[in-house]
Amino acid sequence: MGQNTGNSFGSAGLGKNLQASGDTSATEFATWTVFTQSMQGMWMRKYVYNTSPTYSAGVASGAPTMAYSYLDTNCTVTTRREFVDAAYASGYAQNLGIAYISDSTVGGFGGSGVFYSSSIGITRKEYVATDVESYCTTTFDTDAGEYPGQYLPNQSLDTSATFPGTFFSDVIMPAARHCPELRVSLINV
Repeated sequence: MGQNTGNSFGSAGLGKNLQASGDTSATEFATWTVFTQSMQGMWMRKYVYNTSPTYSAGVASGAPTMAYSYLDTNCTVTTRREFVDAAYASGYAQNLGIAYISDSTVGGFGGSGVFYSSSIGITRKEYVATDVESYCTTTFDTDAGEYPGQYLPNQSLDTSATFPGTFFSDVIMPAARHCPELRVSLINV
């Protein structure tokens, strides 16, 4: 049988300074670093036409065809890191929820729409000396959801299944360039 040394870490004594995390319902008055983020905006579909007319049997016979369409998107993004003196039981995190309304009947971008923060993104942790307060708010325009040829409402390229990925790459990622503290990993579309 082994020898009992008085702690579960053997003779190395590694367990001597360990403390339990305490009662999870307890609160502690301290300085906390609170980070919040939000986004809102709108889009409208724009059409780009080929520069030459439509030809039939070698004769110009109609208006130019549509080359592609895109969403002229306006976005406002806000991030803030601030210090708060308060009593909380622990740190906290909640993802920024993005909701949208469009004129599409299948949940895509459609011809126009709006998006907004359905829940504010927030993280809270105990303050450490290297934390810095910050604030960023900016409004910018970006092109999103470029679709080739003539745009047909409710086509398979523009549905509720394709919306999140397109919105993430074409709107959220540019927002992170404008407000670098935007935490894209804490956003749900």
